[in-house]
Amino acid sequence: MTSAPTVPRIRYPALNDFYEKHYARNEPAIIVGVPEHHDLNIFRFSPDYLEQALGDLEFPVMTTESGFFSYERDMTNMKFREFVRLTFREQDTGITYYFKNSTKALPPGVDDSDRIEGLSRFFTKSVLRNLWISRGTKTVGLHFDAAENLNIQLQGRKRFMLYPPGTRGYYPSSMFSQTAHISRVFRDGPDYDRERFPAFDPTSGREAILEQGQILYLPPYWWHQVTSLGDVNININTWSLPRVSKQLGNWNQALRGHYQLLSRFLAFGNITKAPPTLRPPKA
Repeated sequence: MTSAPTVPRIRYPALNDFYEKHYARNEPAIIVGVPEHHDLNIFRFSPDYLEQALGDLEFPVMTTESGFFSYERDMTNMKFREFVRLTFREQDTGITYYFKNSTKALPPGVDDSDRIEGLSRFFTKSVLRNLWISRGTKTVGLHFDAAENLNIQLQGRKRFMLYPPGTRGYYPSSMFSQTAHISRVFRDGPDYDRERFPAFDPTSGREAILEQGQILYLPPYWWHQVTSLGDVNININTWSLPRVSKQLGNWNQALRGHYQLLSRFLAFGNITKAPPTLRPPKA
């Protein structure tokens, strides 16, 4: 079995190639070497460190028994201290937890990712910054984000399988639905039915293994399936709006993204917070 092509790596702080060959062309890249140049709080993140910052605050947390998430997921509210206990200090009970919430909950200055010179504009202009925390192998099914996306790996590793923009061959859910950015190819798990999805081309995928301290530039509209690896996995990602030319060049996916944000705002009064339970009918 032939392995997938890998994503190019760029040594920080030489970012000219990043902006000219990757950002401008909407091509993914991994930026390495940032911790060698910046002594930041985010590179100290651990369950204990974050427990000191978030301890008794309550958050919605995703739960799973299978380790696979699509759009459908169960949510439960719990204090961050309880999440750390159940995730990292208790024996396996068959239920695992995945924390994904805005970094705005952190005390001022704790998330100092915007101090990374040459990349700070992604963070200062971001619509949302997310903090992701989990243990063991968790996979988020194939989907795209209608946003410029930087992922900073802080603990553990993540495996991204990336597929170029488009809709043909990805079997996306209905255009006018909350799941318009979700592919049906991997809707039910990490393996797919070739007879149901004959137009999907697995050979178009590119593999990105994101190691601790590395940053993945994930361009808007690229499809991706993500697996968290390691006993402790902590990641920050940021979403910012793509330039108009990128939206026009990927109009079908851009329209899906705009509709999703608008419908979420109309349904829940915001575009960032998930309702207590996300389990709509499959399209």
